[in-house]
Amino acid sequence: MKQTSLDMIDPSDYDVVIAGAGAGGLLTALALTAEGKRSLLLERSERLGGVWHGYRLGGYRVDQGLHMITRVTRGSFSRFMRSYLTPPPQFVLHEGWHFRVDSREGTIPSSIGQTLRWPLAGMKGRLSLARIGARIKTMSLEEMKQYKDISFLQFMHSRGVTNQIILDVMQSAIYMAAGVGIERASAYEALRTLRDTDKESSKLASFKKLLFGIGIEYDEGVAIGGMLGLIERVTNAIAGDYVLGAPVEMIRQQGDLIRLRVAGKEIDHRLVVSNIPLSSMPNLVKAEKPEVSAFFERWSHLEPTYGLTLWLGLNQVVIGDRKSRVLVHPRPNRWILSLSSFDPSCAPEGKELVAIATVSDRSRSVEEQVQVIKENGLTDYIPGLLDHVEMEHVQTSYATRAALIPGQTDLDRPGPETPLKGLYIVGTDTAGSGVGLQQAANSADCVIRSLRSKF
Repeated sequence: MKQTSLDMIDPSDYDVVIAGAGAGGLLTALALTAEGKRSLLLERSERLGGVWHGYRLGGYRVDQGLHMITRVTRGSFSRFMRSYLTPPPQFVLHEGWHFRVDSREGTIPSSIGQTLRWPLAGMKGRLSLARIGARIKTMSLEEMKQYKDISFLQFMHSRGVTNQIILDVMQSAIYMAAGVGIERASAYEALRTLRDTDKESSKLASFKKLLFGIGIEYDEGVAIGGMLGLIERVTNAIAGDYVLGAPVEMIRQQGDLIRLRVAGKEIDHRLVVSNIPLSSMPNLVKAEKPEVSAFFERWSHLEPTYGLTLWLGLNQVVIGDRKSRVLVHPRPNRWILSLSSFDPSCAPEGKELVAIATVSDRSRSVEEQVQVIKENGLTDYIPGLLDHVEMEHVQTSYATRAALIPGQTDLDRPGPETPLKGLYIVGTDTAGSGVGLQQAANSADCVIRSLRSKF
């Protein structure tokens, strides 16, 4: 894929025009390449990828946000990469969740035996966790759908779970996955996250895992080369061209074509895929039919998640392992990861790159949030961490998903088709289960299936 300009393009040279070159747009173009099709990508900013991005800073390589990719061996994103990128990217799995509740540390247990030895609660709490854990691990995906319109906290209370330590740990785990706490997170999405697979299994197989931990593995990890290396490989593999600084200003039906006004220039094509956030679409789509306007207006109010990531480059190795740490008490919940223990190439030799991520508190300034992250138990949890900082970098961004609350689950999202003939939508705010890059890959898969009949 090479860069071009609006003045140089002829839309008829391309099989599909893609408006927006975020993760959904790029993955769609990658899959179209495998179908023998050429894409034209129009991107309003001065780089490709959106929040799917990485860059170098003071000798360290950071991602835009903490991209711990879920289900890297059996999930949709890794499956998508194996199908469309040769050779596929390599991932390194983490060694398990490690929660800190006040002075106590432990994981989320994956078997009955681990639950009955759980160090974060007394025996009464362990028995309560064993009951709810058994229910979740043996629940089918179809059963989970009935809980999409209630919060996870409501689900837990309906099952008689009131132990505060259990709720606090669940709050931290779901907070990182859903972008909101358990009092607002969709029970359906939370249950899917805790089940940790989109693959159905028999009740017998589920009970064996629950009793003995057979077949249990953490399926989350980091991509070797980071997002910088991954996005470079994807863009190099795409057949087609891209234009930067090309904002879409208007979308409307023009006979059998979709007309885009892009930076003052009109572009017509019969197949257009929009990777533009749905919140912006009502201002862009011009239509005479009320049902068209109503479609985009309905999906313009999806609540986004905003993330804050504090990157610390350390002049020596302080953490040095691949555990996925979560600081539960006190607030805010924080996710702490040593990225260089997964991929040493992201830090200079003998040094360490640490990421501390949380959901952004929009009522506070960035400076206030960073100060809170550095305080509230961090140095008690990891002594000496802040004594070795030689590089500090803060990021805030719109996260790669809408908040997973009732009414915004993958069951409630639109896509890929729209009421405008020839206009399709892709992205993490359209239909697609999972979070982040999983959503983008699922959404791109949906678009490709719809487009195949149009070529």
